[in-house]
Amino acid sequence: MKKIALSLCILILMGLPALAQEPTNRIRIAVKEFPPFVFKDGRGFCIDMAKAICERNGLIPEFVYYGSVQEVLNAVESGECDINFSGLTITAEREKRVDFSHPFFDSGLIVAVKKVADTRIHDLVLKILRVIGYSLVIFAIGLTVVAHAIWFLEKSDKDPRSFPTRYSEGIVDAYWWAIVTMTTVGYGDKCPRKIIGRLIASVWMIIGIVWFAAFTATLTSSLTVSQIDPGEIKGLQDLSGKQVAVIKGTTSEDFMRYYDVTVMGTETLDDLIRSLQSGAADAVVYDAPALMYTAKRDPSIQVVGEMFDEQKYGVVFPQHIQSPYEEIFDLGILEMKGSGEYRKIYNKWF
Repeated sequence: MKKIALSLCILILMGLPALAQEPTNRIRIAVKEFPPFVFKDGRGFCIDMAKAICERNGLIPEFVYYGSVQEVLNAVESGECDINFSGLTITAEREKRVDFSHPFFDSGLIVAVKKVADTRIHDLVLKILRVIGYSLVIFAIGLTVVAHAIWFLEKSDKDPRSFPTRYSEGIVDAYWWAIVTMTTVGYGDKCPRKIIGRLIASVWMIIGIVWFAAFTATLTSSLTVSQIDPGEIKGLQDLSGKQVAVIKGTTSEDFMRYYDVTVMGTETLDDLIRSLQSGAADAVVYDAPALMYTAKRDPSIQVVGEMFDEQKYGVVFPQHIQSPYEEIFDLGILEMKGSGEYRKIYNKWF
């Protein structure tokens, strides 16, 4: 009898781990802030995805927030949370610690810099002032030369349309004539009578047309280039020798270690953006969806260049046990993509 009782106890104890792994009604989901996938206030692409899959399977999600990727991985690995669903990149190194679902999002890295309009507004103003200043100097010199030449050649007190012989009176009229002639207004109250005077007038009118065209083109070019030029950093290829900020423990940190840059580690996305705005970093490298979303809402930064280092996001499960949620979320992702529900949530956030 004792042997039978002992055998039953052993069987019950052996069955406890299996029972412990059965899905319960409540599921703890580890997340970290990662706009637009996860926001602090419980919104985001991943939040909506997780809620939809849980609703399909009668589960009640409880979202537990952590501050870093490392904390999220530790929470799942230790069993503190059942899964992670916040846009974690699938990598070989992480696969050694945890299991991943089917990819639910295709991503990559991208570079962001401080917007040119903010960093180079002083240079733009100086450039415009230089263009205007140089143009006015050239205009003043040409105006003075032509006015004196016309007065000297055309001065006469006999013809009211000529220029008075007295310098103080004649030179004023000569300047007036030179200005209206250059602008092709030509009121006709004063005009050269001699051939040499008319030749000077003709050349001066042509110079005026060319001068105004050149001035307008130069000024427009300065404004246009300043608006479209992202500065000296136009993408990954321009980061050599620069101070580049990344978030610690992310794939961007791993990737930039192989480049000739000074890597500056930050803790959060907010810290990353602040390092750029303060000038502590020349550029930042991070997941493209997060930086592009932030740049749309923050006029002080802009993304530059093409996306690189293609990545895929997956749901994270503990590796040391056969998680009962792995099949649920794998199947849920495939069903949502097939039904169009995935596209509906995607369009909401991107």
